[in-house]
Amino acid sequence: MNRTLKQIFIFLIINCILFFSVVLILIYWPIPTKKSIENFNYSSIDTTATNSLSKAQEVWIKTRNTQKLFTRIYASNTKTAVILIHGSGTESRYLAHLANSLSSTNLATVITPDLRGHGRNISTEVDIDYIGQLEYDIEDIIHYAKENLGAEKVILAGHSSGGGLVLRYIGNTRLTNVDKAIMISPYLGHDSPTVKPNSGDWITVGVKRWVGISLLNPIGITYFNEMPVLFFNRPRAYNDSLQVESYSYKMAVNFAPKDFEDEVKQLSTNSLVIVGERDESFYPNRFEKVFEPANSFVTVNLIPEAKHLDIVKNDEVLAEIKNWISN
Repeated sequence: MNRTLKQIFIFLIINCILFFSVVLILIYWPIPTKKSIENFNYSSIDTTATNSLSKAQEVWIKTRNTQKLFTRIYASNTKTAVILIHGSGTESRYLAHLANSLSSTNLATVITPDLRGHGRNISTEVDIDYIGQLEYDIEDIIHYAKENLGAEKVILAGHSSGGGLVLRYIGNTRLTNVDKAIMISPYLGHDSPTVKPNSGDWITVGVKRWVGISLLNPIGITYFNEMPVLFFNRPRAYNDSLQVESYSYKMAVNFAPKDFEDEVKQLSTNSLVIVGERDESFYPNRFEKVFEPANSFVTVNLIPEAKHLDIVKNDEVLAEIKNWISN
C-alpha cells in the first residue's frame, strides 16, 4: 500500500513539473514581431481635431475603489443617457462626432469615458487590477448618470471591442440593467466566427504566452496576468501619448465577451447591432447567425460601404442609432 502511494506521489510530482515547465516555456516564448500595417483608414477617426470636442464637458468619475476615470459628457435637454464605449488600443476622442450628433439634437446626453488603462487615465492607471473590473466601472458610470445627470433611461453603446464589452455587460444578469444597447461593429472574441484572423491584422497576438497564462488562471495563479499578450499594429503616424501600444493578459481578456455564445443566450436587453459591409476586421454576414438565439431582442443591420473605423461617422449609421434611441 505504501509503495502504491509513493508511486502515485512520484507520478503527480513528475506531471506537475512537466506541466509548469511547459507553461513557463509558453509564457516566455519569444513574442512575434509587431507588424506595421495600414490595413485600415485611420484618418477616418482623426483624433487630432478639437473643434468637435468643444461641446464636451470633461469630468473625472469616481469608481467604487475611489479611483477616477476621465470622461467626456455631451449634454442635452433630455433624461436619456448614452454611455458610449471606445474600441481597443485607443480612447474616446474619435467618438466625438457621433456623441455631438446625438446630444445636439437632444436625443441623449452622451457619456464617453476613457476606459481604465486608456487615454487620459494612462497617467494614473496603466492597467486594470483584475479581470471583470471594466464591467464594474461601467456600472459605476451608470450610477453616475442616474444620480448626477438625472438620467431616467440609460443606453449602453460601444464600437469594436467597446461593442464586445457591451455584450459582456448586458449578458451578465448580476449587473445593473440598462434600457437598451447598441453594438457597432462589435468584437465578439477571438473564437467567434465573425472575427477575421488577428482582427484583420489590427493586432499581433502572442498566442503561446496567452495559452500559457490561461492554463494557470483556472488554478488561481494570476502572477503572469500583467504580461503583454496583444500588440496593436497601428502605424506610428497615428500614435500619440493617449494610444495604447499593447494589452496585458487581464486587459485583453476583460475587454471582450467572456463567452459570446452564452452571453447572447442570456440577452434580455433590446439591442441594435450595426456592422459595415466592408468591415476589415470582421465577417459582416455572420453576425445575424451569431445573434439568432436572441433574435427576439436583437436587430442586426448591415450598412453598405461602411468600414470598421469610418462607421462611427457614417450618416446611415447615425440615422439608425437616432431612430433606435427615439423609439
